[in-house]
Amino acid sequence: MAITIEIDHARTRRAAQGQSQSPARGQAPVRKPARSPCQLGGPVVPQGVKGPIRRLKWLILMLTLSVYYVTPFIRWNRGPNAPGQAVLLDFAHGKLYLGPAEIWPQDLYLITAAMLLATLILVLVNALAGRLWCGFACPQTVWTDLFLLVERLVEGDRRQRLKNIGAPLTTKRVAQIATKHALWMMIALLTGGTLIFYFTDAPELVRDVIHGEMSPTALTWTLVFAGTTYGLAGFAREQVCTFMCPWPRLQGAIWDAEAFTVNYRDYRGEVRMSAKKAAEARSQGLPAGDCVDCGACVAVCPI
Repeated sequence: MAITIEIDHARTRRAAQGQSQSPARGQAPVRKPARSPCQLGGPVVPQGVKGPIRRLKWLILMLTLSVYYVTPFIRWNRGPNAPGQAVLLDFAHGKLYLGPAEIWPQDLYLITAAMLLATLILVLVNALAGRLWCGFACPQTVWTDLFLLVERLVEGDRRQRLKNIGAPLTTKRVAQIATKHALWMMIALLTGGTLIFYFTDAPELVRDVIHGEMSPTALTWTLVFAGTTYGLAGFAREQVCTFMCPWPRLQGAIWDAEAFTVNYRDYRGEVRMSAKKAAEARSQGLPAGDCVDCGACVAVCPI
């Protein structure tokens, strides 16, 4: 029922926004919600935020990145003639090593069971506490946050980055663009190279890279994964969540009236206006909603 109400409300608002009728006499003017940059055809430029939730998100980002980059270098003694890497997907011998576990192709049911368990946990977490996975731990979120941090440090805050869009190129602007993309490429190459470490002995591959003896296969896949990271986190960003990821399509089926969602609820009322104008409208017996239509929710959201 809650989902139906939200959908109907969204449709009603879209229909109302498409009408250009002037308000009736004695009625407060209806302000159209500010359109986001993506609705205007431009890029999404989120504003940096501060606070305990943002600090928690930075901690989770550092934790997830540390797990990703460090795990291939964790060693595990399996005896002679056995790989010493704790986590290793050995395609040559058809084995998956996870610490003390050695999984063969015929043990695929174990992987299937683990994936089903992970899916169940994800569904339960989403139903109880909202979009924790999407907002904190999804790889697309983590690397997009990292790329946005670089962009913010190099080009400035949201206001400055919006000014840069369509502005004429200057020496300073060219230097900023070159620096940003150079840092993005470094992160992407590091990400792609680390992913290759999960398929071969990580310290040995590092030595090959240092001595310029990296195999063409490893180099090719490193560049492929680096290019994917560079494109998805640097440019696609919210498009991945909107069009490519299947998880948002499933969330509507597991939400209920008690689920945590980021929405403006119907019962908070319309019309949206400043707090002062809303107080005046209510004193005159006119409708007024709680939302002040400041657009901050759109400005800070990277999606």
